[in-house]
Amino acid sequence: MKKLWNKDFVLLLQGSTVSTLGDLMYSVAIGYWVYDQTGSSALMGVMSAISMFVTMFLSPFCGSIVDKLNRKWVMIGLDLLQSAVMITVGIFAYTNKLSIAGVLVAAFLAAFGSVFYSPAANTLLIDIIPRDDMVRGQSVFSASSSLINTVGTAFSGVMVAFFGVPLIVIINGLSNLYSAISELFIRVPKTLRQGESVTVKGVLRDMGSAVKTIFSEPCLKIFIPCAIILNFLSAGSFSLMLPFCMQKGFSVDMYGYLMSITTVASLICVVLLGIIKLKPKTRFWVMAISFTSSVVFMVPAFLTESFVMMCIFGFLGAFMNSAGNAVFNASLMLALPEDNRGAILGFVQSACVGGSALSTVLYGVLGDLFPLYIVFAIGSAISLLPMIYLCFHPRVKNFILSN
Repeated sequence: MKKLWNKDFVLLLQGSTVSTLGDLMYSVAIGYWVYDQTGSSALMGVMSAISMFVTMFLSPFCGSIVDKLNRKWVMIGLDLLQSAVMITVGIFAYTNKLSIAGVLVAAFLAAFGSVFYSPAANTLLIDIIPRDDMVRGQSVFSASSSLINTVGTAFSGVMVAFFGVPLIVIINGLSNLYSAISELFIRVPKTLRQGESVTVKGVLRDMGSAVKTIFSEPCLKIFIPCAIILNFLSAGSFSLMLPFCMQKGFSVDMYGYLMSITTVASLICVVLLGIIKLKPKTRFWVMAISFTSSVVFMVPAFLTESFVMMCIFGFLGAFMNSAGNAVFNASLMLALPEDNRGAILGFVQSACVGGSALSTVLYGVLGDLFPLYIVFAIGSAISLLPMIYLCFHPRVKNFILSN
């Protein structure tokens, strides 16, 4: 019987962890740089939305293409591309030649690579994690990401304050290089369709098959629309937390501490879920209670003027949100049919990221017109309705109870 902690899982985990650290530090540094240069939350929203729109339009096609390619070399090649882009941006930053246009171009190139990388890594993760350990396996990956976010966000704030943006950008490029080297040693199973010719007709056929599968699978038919709506209502707040904190009068260091506290909450949650194997009935109630209560905590977190209270509410909201997402994501993975998994994942990612992109742009525009804390609080409160619908729908409940 395959064990969770096999060699391939460990290699993918540690490579992903280092790469995530670099990406996190870069996002904080470049976000601070753009806001410092322009003072516009709308432009920050556009910058964040570039990668989201690229993902939205290309993911369905990329998932189908990746199903037919060697996923190992897809991942290695795209990590190398990301490394080259980030090192180039770092050199421009060191020589004071970095411009807003350059940052936007880099965001587009990085997003183009990521949109191919994600279906390769996600489908590989499904193959190397035992089916009955999917929640624990996903939780371990989430735990490593949360740990990196905890350390990286606070560290990035300090790095921006004392060392500037260029060094952080260079570190991100090197982290992607390390990830590519790590992936060389992963044994990547062939997909059922690996080796098939990649044609426009074939990709479009896979797209049609993916859409048909989504609308024919009862759980996918509920999961995906709800995920789109929830991303639209809440994702913008996470993309614009830096200008939100600056509008509140907090420093970039305080922003780092706030982000670290919320990611510590996520880390504690997913570590617990990675250790404890939940029964189906328990998983359902963990998802339902966690998702709904996360909103209850996040609304006052946005509204309070006290940094301490914001940290407390943020900690509780992040803990509950992570618990709900761990169960939801594992259930979604189990609902995917194996023969067209990449295309379906691509379509799902496209739909969800599309909601996030629209949310980021909308919140950015509204943030130039109204205080961000009001926009965030209203959006979060409205999201409670689709969350309740998703969590307590009979089909969703039956699916989680039966898997």
